[in-house]
Amino acid sequence: MKTIDRRKLLGAIVCGAAAGIALAPAALEAMPIDARVGDGLPDPVEKAQVVVVNPRRRRRRVWRCWWRRGRRVCGYRWV
Repeated sequence: MKTIDRRKLLGAIVCGAAAGIALAPAALEAMPIDARVGDGLPDPVEKAQVVVVNPRRRRRRVWRCWWRRGRRVCGYRWV
């Protein structure tokens, strides 16, 4: 079985795409929208719902002392 190298594969893809564009130029145009379908299409602009969220409390590191296993331990804590 022959192995396919990247250059030949890329060349075949590019040539196929060029041939497809050259043979079907009408496919590049946009599809017209029928005037009768105007009522059935949804509105392209929708109103967004506003959600107000309370701002989060900022945490900071502070030096605190606390008791652990009967002993006093001091260090930074997040408050």
